[in-house]
Amino acid sequence: MKANEVWKRCQSDENLPTADVVIGADTVVVYKDQVLEKPKDADQAISMLRQLSGQTHTALTGVHILAKDVHYQFVTTTKVTFASLSDDDIFEYVRQGEPFDKAGAYGIQGPAALFISNIEGDYWNVVGLPQHPLYQELLKLAKTKQWI
Repeated sequence: MKANEVWKRCQSDENLPTADVVIGADTVVVYKDQVLEKPKDADQAISMLRQLSGQTHTALTGVHILAKDVHYQFVTTTKVTFASLSDDDIFEYVRQGEPFDKAGAYGIQGPAALFISNIEGDYWNVVGLPQHPLYQELLKLAKTKQWI
């Protein structure tokens, strides 16, 4: 939906440049079949981090590529394992305010990196944009559509 909205705006708003390609991405965290999106408040962030403590979860990023003749989507998954976290660790992290705009209440690229004991898959997927898979898909699309 994000990519579609940007595409429409770039095609119709004379104040914006016309886009040849729009790429949208969104990441969610899944733990025990439950989607952990961005927490609404500190209590929800604390609850999410307690759930993830000492456990493995999956980060999924959906990517949508739009161009004049292309509507292509793919999903990349990465398994992330948290070390066991103390309540002090969790409370301090939440106090810093970082969890509130991040799926699963953490950002792997910030202080929460200290919580990660293992990762299986693409680090950049957890950050929110799986760069290598995106590059590979763009190359395939470019060759198929004879962009290059």
